[in-house]
Order: sequence, then structure tokens, then C-alpha cells
Amino acid sequence: MAAPAGFLSPYRVVDLTDHRGLLAGRMLAQLGADVLQVEPPAGSPARGLAPLDAEAPVGQQSLYWAAYACCKRGVTCDLDSPSGQELLLRLVEKADFLIESEPPGVMAARGLGHERLLAANPALIHVSITPFGPTGPKADWADSELVLWAAGGPLLQAQDGDRAPLRISVPQAYLHAAGDAAGGALVAHFARLRSGRGQHVDISVQQSVAQATLSSILAAAVGHENFTLRPEPKSRTRKTLDLSGSGARTRRSKWPVKDGLVEMHLAMGPAAGRFTNNLFAWIHDEGGCDAALAAWDWVTLPARIEADEITEEDLERVRNLVGAFLAPRSKAELAEIAMRRKLLLAPVATTEDLANSPHHGERGFFRTVEHAAGREMRLPGNFAMGVPQGFVPVTPAPLPGQHDEEVWCGLVGLSAGELAKLRNEGVIR
Repeated sequence: MAAPAGFLSPYRVVDLTDHRGLLAGRMLAQLGADVLQVEPPAGSPARGLAPLDAEAPVGQQSLYWAAYACCKRGVTCDLDSPSGQELLLRLVEKADFLIESEPPGVMAARGLGHERLLAANPALIHVSITPFGPTGPKADWADSELVLWAAGGPLLQAQDGDRAPLRISVPQAYLHAAGDAAGGALVAHFARLRSGRGQHVDISVQQSVAQATLSSILAAAVGHENFTLRPEPKSRTRKTLDLSGSGARTRRSKWPVKDGLVEMHLAMGPAAGRFTNNLFAWIHDEGGCDAALAAWDWVTLPARIEADEITEEDLERVRNLVGAFLAPRSKAELAEIAMRRKLLLAPVATTEDLANSPHHGERGFFRTVEHAAGREMRLPGNFAMGVPQGFVPVTPAPLPGQHDEEVWCGLVGLSAGELAKLRNEGVIR
């Protein structure tokens, strides 16, 4: 049986991104697009990003590159040289999409700005990923993972009281933006099917990470019209509630259990307080608390706290009770109970948990591919279920310049002599 061609099999993508946008091209490649990953002759900086496989050959050790550059073909081109710029424009003529993650102004300074790209191919969809957008007072600001999360808003919710916020897990701001870039490219493609014209899809990482603040964005829709992360204090004895009215923030959300941690907020307020009511109904059924505590209504609890009917000591006693109740149970047991009892609780999965997940195994999430001189590697597979014909098999990430000859000669039309000349000049690898 022939392998599926994928939803995007007729289309070609020129992918100029480094570590800041690799995922976008990977997603389009999984859908069958011919994604050409263009690297500098020395190789993409993403090839050196951790985590690393120390047993793989030198230059092929980055698991980051292996995960996010897979399913693509790889070519090299020095975009800072006039010959490389002209070569890229010839490739653009053969493409449907171009994705890049350069700082504002870099592509234009090379003579590869949006207007020049569109002149080479009026139907091209040009997707750019920048920290704060290509224009405006912050366009040229330096960025980092911490800066982007702070500017986008989610970092505020990681603040504990008056202390400075903590960085949010592993770097992922650009992963949010890359996912938006893939989606934006397809929205522009649908418009192109009607108009025949290309577009510039402008992705700001600041805007992308703002979407992670769903508790703020969706507050009104779930019944909390005047949601704020910093409510004005109403209590005589408490400066502010340590839990917002929507239940989005809590003094304790990670709970040690028999085999790791679970994530659970003792949520209060109109949006999520009912789930905490479910929790204490279960604890009471198991004999873990008295009827008076089980009768607390966590939907209306903020008003009782503000009226000083519930003290911080009362809340800490409840937290300790919940912690002791959860501690002897396993993550799997608690996940099953959470679904049955309708609790806002989820296991905190380790990398090993994800790799060995029966759910992922049953749904075929991971795919084994041959990578790095015959070594096998498990990589994430399809990112959507129910449409297997829309995806193509996972293939390993390309080696540096692996497809230079077949792309530059077979697709663009260079002769063997022209290819050799570009190699001698250092324009390609």
C-alpha cells in the first residue's frame, strides 16, 4: 500500500528559520509539503542546541534539531553573499511559502525583503517570526525567553506574592510562535486559493505567548467579568487574596504523590470553584474530612475570605489536609479518579512517562526513524488524529547540505559547473 501523500503534497516551502522557527516548517512538512531547510554553509546554529546525544556522530548530536528539522530536505546557502541572495530568489520562484525568523530589517538589508520576494513570486506566502513585530518602538529590542514571557503577560502569573516571577519551564516562546506561523501560513493559503495573490504573515512572539494567558483572555466568557491578577484588597487582615476569583492562581499547585507530582489548583470563584467542591465531596466520601469542610462552597469562597470569615490559617490547614490525602496515591490512580469525579487534576509527566505512555503507544504518537549513521530514534509523529491520509511518514532531519545537488541542480536548474563554482566560493557547502 502506497504511503499517503499528505494534504500539502503539491506545495513547496523555503524554510530559512533557525531554532526560533523550526517547528513551523516541521508541521507543514508533516502535512506533505516539500520543506527545504536552508542553512548557512557552516550549518544552522540549531544543530548545536541541547539536549545532545553524546553517542551520535559530531554534528548530529542535537536532539532539538532531530525533532524539529525532521521531515525536511536540507540545503545550504550563504544569504549574506550576493550570489547566495540571487540563488535564493531563484528558489523562491519555485516555492509557495517562505518562513523566516530573522530580526527586523535583516532580510531587507540583504535585498530579500517582502517586496523583493513578492516581485520574484507574486503568489508567495511570506511568513516572518519576530519578537515584537517588524515595526513599532519595540521592533529592534533585544529579546530572550524571559523577556518574551514577561512582555507577553504569562510571566506575571508565575509570580509568588511579592517575589520576582520565575522563568516558565524550558524555552518555548518561539515554539508558540512557530505553531502560530504554520497556522497563519495556511489561513493565508486559503485566501490565495481565491485571489491568487500572496501575503505577508506577520507573527509576533509577544502576541503568541499572550495566548497562553487563557485565564485572562477567557475570564468573561466563563462568568468572571472583572477578572484581574491583582485584585484590590478588601480584607482588613489580608493584603490580597492568594487565589484569584477565577482560580487561575494558587499558593500551592504541585502535590507530591507516591510516584511523582500531580498538578491541581484549589480553585475558587465562578469559573472553577465547582471542581474544588467535587474534590472535597470525594475526600469526605473517603473519610478524609468532616462534613463542615465538605460543605464549603468554593464558588463563593472569595467573598468569605474578603469578609475575614476564612483565615489564612484555615486555608493552610485545608492545603495540608489535601496534601496528606493525595500523598499515598499514584499518578495513574489520581488521573482515573479525576476523570470520573470531574476534578481539575493532572499528573506531572516526566520524559520517561511520556515515552512509555500506553495512551501514546495505542495512538501511535511516536514513530521510530533511522537517524545519524544508522542509529534509531523515536520522534513525535502526527499532531492530529483521524486524518491519516493528511500526514506523511516521519523522516530523519537532513545532514548539512544533504540535498544541495538535487535541489540546486534538479529543481533550480544549475549546471554541475555552476554548483562547483558556488561551492568553491563558499556560497554553498
